[in-house]
Amino acid sequence: MHKIAMLLIASLSFSLASCGQGDFLHADKAVVNLSPVDDHPSAGYMNLHGGPVDVALVGVTSDDVLRMEMHETTESGGMASMAKLKEIPVPSGETVKLEPGGKHLMIWGVGAGSRKRGLLKMTLIFSNDDRIEIDAVIKNPGEAAPAAE
Repeated sequence: MHKIAMLLIASLSFSLASCGQGDFLHADKAVVNLSPVDDHPSAGYMNLHGGPVDVALVGVTSDDVLRMEMHETTESGGMASMAKLKEIPVPSGETVKLEPGGKHLMIWGVGAGSRKRGLLKMTLIFSNDDRIEIDAVIKNPGEAAPAAE
C-alpha cells in the first residue's frame, strides 16, 4: 500500500510540474497610468493570457473607481479615434496585450486609497464566468514605467 501511495504522489508531482502557465487563463503586468488632469480618465494596460478555451473579457470592475470601460484606439487616414468595446477576445493559448495605441482600459476617478497604496485592485470578468482579481501598479504622471519582465 505504501508503494502505491508513493507512486501516486510521484505521478501527481510530475503532472503538476508539466503544467505551464499557458494552461490556464490569467493576466499580468497590469499598470494604471494616472491622468495628469484630475477630471480626465486614466489608462489601464495589461497582458491577458488565454487558457485552454477561447473566451472574451466582457467587463472590468473595481470598488475604488467611479467608472471603467474597455476601449480601442484605431487609426484611419492619419487620424486616431477611440471606440468603446463590449468585449476583448482572448483566444486559447494566446496573449492579448492591452497597450497604448490599441486595446486599453479607460478609468475615471481612481480613489485616494488606491493612489496612496500605489495599487488598484481590479476584477476581470470573462465570457465563461471566470473572474480574476489583479492588482495594477499605479503610475503617476512623469514616472517611469515598471521594468518589463
